[in-house]
Amino acid sequence: MNQEDRINFYVEPVEIEIYLKKAGKIRTIIKDLFIELIDVAPHNQHSEKIFSHFQELGEPIDIMEAMNVFPEFMPIIFDSYYQHTALYEKLSMHFKEGVSGSIDSWRLAIYFTELLMKYEPTIASSDYIGDFQTYNLNYLIRKLNSLGQEYLLEDSTVEYLIKRRNMAHEGKPRDREFDKLVELWRYNIKEKEF
Repeated sequence: MNQEDRINFYVEPVEIEIYLKKAGKIRTIIKDLFIELIDVAPHNQHSEKIFSHFQELGEPIDIMEAMNVFPEFMPIIFDSYYQHTALYEKLSMHFKEGVSGSIDSWRLAIYFTELLMKYEPTIASSDYIGDFQTYNLNYLIRKLNSLGQEYLLEDSTVEYLIKRRNMAHEGKPRDREFDKLVELWRYNIKEKEF
């Protein structure tokens, strides 16, 4: 896979144990699980307006900034996210620093996004903004990939990306290698829990 194509995938390392019969030893190898990023589309005219604004800027969707640009959405956004305002302000700061060239800020932004995804859906995201968290997650993965940065996501986020990829590929011929690596990855997670 060339570097251009690789940008559109999250790569999760999967440990595979292999028994070497002749040597009587077990070796562990790492194989990359390539999870295709499935883009999110706006679902109504409100979300289309917000998505379009940030896509034209080539930036992630910053809801703190969205309240400034679209004051008509301020009450609904504030009501949905006031409990996590401090986190969204920090995320907004990391977005701005990332756009200014800070690689560390992009890395921190992806971890804030993972955390804040746990509090979705809200009325604001369901009825107005759209699935901006998934949009931002994909944006940040692509950004870090294009910068050649190494990073790992939480298991729950990886599982979410796998489910989105599988839903997008429903009805298509199965990718046996992908399915096998997902099975091994899930097995490894269960083993870690014990």
